[in-house]
Amino acid sequence: MKLRSLVLFLIAAWLLVAGSRAASQSGSKLTSNEMAVDIYGGYLVVAPGSVNGLGNLRFLLDTGAVNSEIDRAVAEKLGLRGAAAKVTSFDKTLDCEWAVVQDLTLGPEHISNQHVMIEDLSYLRLAEARVDGLIGLDILRRKSFVLDYAGERILFGQPASPGMRSVPIRADDRSISVEVYLDGKPVRMVADTGVRGPVFFADSLHDLFTDYRVQRRSRGRSVAGAVEDEVATVPRLSIGGHQLGREVTVVSAPDTARLTGASGYLGLASLDAKQVAFDFETNQLLWSR
Repeated sequence: MKLRSLVLFLIAAWLLVAGSRAASQSGSKLTSNEMAVDIYGGYLVVAPGSVNGLGNLRFLLDTGAVNSEIDRAVAEKLGLRGAAAKVTSFDKTLDCEWAVVQDLTLGPEHISNQHVMIEDLSYLRLAEARVDGLIGLDILRRKSFVLDYAGERILFGQPASPGMRSVPIRADDRSISVEVYLDGKPVRMVADTGVRGPVFFADSLHDLFTDYRVQRRSRGRSVAGAVEDEVATVPRLSIGGHQLGREVTVVSAPDTARLTGASGYLGLASLDAKQVAFDFETNQLLWSR
């Protein structure tokens, strides 16, 4: 059974605190390997695309999600009939449907015969941010790319890296993870475009005996239903010698999270970067400020 990404919880935080859309796209001309995107809340990336010829669709790009998905309403328009399956989301096993789409486009990229999950993604919608699908690791890991948050675009292909900070990544079909230092101890975290900041599994913090203080509790919504979390501060948190903010989100982990060997998710917005790159040729995460 495939691991369901933690992003399905943390998008709920977006629904609670976001709502302001980033500035309009730059007027600069895009090259053949670039795609204009919208940035919401300073971190969520929404890109244009199509499925089986149905255009004007909008996809949330999420490196923390294992599987790509399309909204049930889109599947109905396309007449897709999915096969029943089960996935795990946090501590719940959910019924879902799988289908194969013959053609999925994402800017200049074309993907053929792609398996996607069919889900009700209505909880992701915001007044200005209609979301028709989610592009996960199964597609995003196929080619290196640069997220240009400042220029609101994505550049496909190996990045030019002079002057960029970098750390090694460990990439497989379940996750892209990096090493982070929590109170001086190395831990692995999933590099995630779908969450704002660092998210730790509670049992990982307990295992590390890290002294952290809970500041507040909140309640959100995911495809699995209501989810509770804590906002806490930790003594120190860093990556590649770069100090990160001390405020983290603490959640309960699903049993399947142990399959990734990760202690949580590192929201890439915590890097405070203008550009973040995934280089799968050299297995590096790079960023520039």
